[in-house]
This record gives sequence, structure tokens and C-alpha cells, in this order.
Amino acid sequence: MSRWFIFIALFLSVYGTAHLYLLIKIRRAFYLTGVHYVLLFAILVFLLLAPINAHLVEGEGHQWAAVALAWIGFVWLGFIFLFVCQSLVVDGYHLIVRAAQQVFATDWTAIMLSKRQCINLLTLSTCAIMIYGAFEAYHIETERVTIRSPKISAASGPVRIVQISDLHIGPLFFPARLAPVIKAVRAAKPDILVSTGDLVDGRGLHPQALLADLESLPAPLGKFAITGNHEFYAGISMASDFTRKAGFTMLRNQSVTVRKDLVITGVDDPASHDPDLKTKERDLLKAVPQNRFSLLLKHRPRIDAQSVAHIDLQLSGHTHKGQIFPFDLLVRLRYPLGYGLRSIAPDRYLYNSRGTGTWGPPIRVLAPPEITIIDLVPADSRTDAK
Repeated sequence: MSRWFIFIALFLSVYGTAHLYLLIKIRRAFYLTGVHYVLLFAILVFLLLAPINAHLVEGEGHQWAAVALAWIGFVWLGFIFLFVCQSLVVDGYHLIVRAAQQVFATDWTAIMLSKRQCINLLTLSTCAIMIYGAFEAYHIETERVTIRSPKISAASGPVRIVQISDLHIGPLFFPARLAPVIKAVRAAKPDILVSTGDLVDGRGLHPQALLADLESLPAPLGKFAITGNHEFYAGISMASDFTRKAGFTMLRNQSVTVRKDLVITGVDDPASHDPDLKTKERDLLKAVPQNRFSLLLKHRPRIDAQSVAHIDLQLSGHTHKGQIFPFDLLVRLRYPLGYGLRSIAPDRYLYNSRGTGTWGPPIRVLAPPEITIIDLVPADSRTDAK
């Protein structure tokens, strides 16, 4: 059984349950029957399948239809996720009140909401959160990290790396969405620019404009990118071609010496289905001279115990810090290292980015997008950054 089939089955099971929950809520609140109930059911089925149909239509080359379906489907996905999360909280509150009524034999109906009031109130609050989420998604924060290391040569001086991650350029992406990212990266003045996966997430309507903006970003020591899972979902050939045209060197299980004291290694995402991926990572890292700073670009924030001794800094992404709270609580179960800078061994670190773009719903809630400035400086340097 393919992983894609498993993903679709799981998606439809969980997402379908959310739609069934909403269908029951609305029917009970507004006493829907007959044609009105059938119409509501049909609309919810259309919205449920819109993200999948967008992917299928895109594969057939119908870009405008794919974009329309993607916007409808993913905006709705964000809406129903927020609505259901809030509704479950209200349901829990009502259960507690009803239980208290039984215990104390009293009528507390006055502090409860009617079914229709719940629908109306939660719709308004969800719309407000969606508006805030769209605002948050378009405002890029700049995070700064300084790593001191005796491996960084005083003669060569500090080196500034700027990390972008999880842009998810695809049907929902357009040049104005990229503008704040370009501005933030330019202001950071990187020596090296890296993309830690999911740069590409499908075919957009404005590829040439996006390519030109990305290609124009200056990075004197080079621009490097690795694959994320979505490069493989979108089509690795197309994704690689786009990334290279954007001016990035793709590191697919490869190492490159950027300067005499710094080696960058990039590994593919497990979505490549390469059975030797872990072995390749270990062999590449072991080949880096111990007196050189070893920078690993790896999409998912997971640490291989056999590689730790050969990593000075790992840069990752993938998790988006959940992107929409409270989804972060579930993400942490699978990726317990969280986000930001983490020590994985003495003088060895992982930095996991919150991501620079959005996947699915074009919003972020309590998980602002970021670009990250990582300054690598000599151990005895008195300055933290340029």
C-alpha cells in the first residue's frame, strides 16, 4: 500500500469527520431538512474534496482551475479547523455545565448558549481569527542566532548564513507574497543563503516573476537548497529545475566546501524513498575534516545519533511551529525538539525554523513566519554579528 494512498485515506477520515461534525451542528441549529439538508451536504462534500481536486486538476495542466480550487479548499480548511477547535471547547463547557446541573439539581441554562447562538458566535470568531492569521502570515520576522566556534577561522572572519524554509511556492503563491521575504533577506545581507526544503509545492501562475526575484538575491558565497517532502509531492524534476533557475545549488546527498573552514552538507528528505538515506548522511558527514565547521541542511528536525559527532550545526524546517494554533500541540508529539535553537550535544546545535511561507491555509496563528540570520563567528571574536 503506497504512502500516498495512506495519506489520502487518513486525510479523508480526519477531515471528513470534521465535516460530518459541522453538518450535524448546522442541521440541529437550523432544523434543516429535505432539499436544504441535501444542498448543505453537497457543498460540504465539494469543500472537503477541493484540495485533492486542485492537485488533480493541476496535474492535467489547468492552472487557473487549480488555483481557484486551491484557494477555496485551503481557506476552507483553515476555517473549519479553527471552527471545530473552538466548537469542541464550547461543547466541553456545556458538558461541564450540564454535569454540574445534575449534581447540584439546579437550572444553569442561562449561562449556556443555544445551538444557533453557538454557530453564529463561532463563525464570527473564526472569521476574525482568519483575518488575523492572514495578517500574521504576511509579516516576516527576522530571528538572529550567533554560533561561536573555534573552527571558524579568525583570518577568514565571521560568515553570515540566512535561512529560508518552507516557502511552498505553488498555486496559492504570487509575487506580492514573496516581496516581504525578498526585502527581509536583502536587509540581512547574507554571505550564504540556504533553503531547507519545501521551496516548491506545485506550479504557480507567475513562475517567471518569482524566479527573477529569487535569482536576484545576493549571496557572495553561494545559495544552496535541499529537498523537502513537497518537492517530491509536486514532482522532483520540476521542483529541481525551478530551484536551480532561482539561483540555488541543489545539494542532494552532497557536500560542498564553501571556504576552507566551512563545509555544507545537504541531504534529501525521506519522501525520496531512498533506502540508503541514513547511510549516505553518515558517510558524507564523516568525510568532513574535523577541523572544519560542518553545517548540515536537513528538512526534518530529526537527529541521527550516529551523525551527531560530525555536526556542528543542523538547519531544519518542516514543522511550521504548527502554523495554526493549537496544531502545534500535535506537531510536538512527532517532533519533540520544537523550534528555534537546541543543543544536541556539547557545542553542537540544531536550529529549526518556523518556516517562511504557509502550507495549505494561507494563514498563521501564533506561529509567525521567519527568516533566520545565523552568524558563525570565531570563538575568540568580540563581536556577535556584522
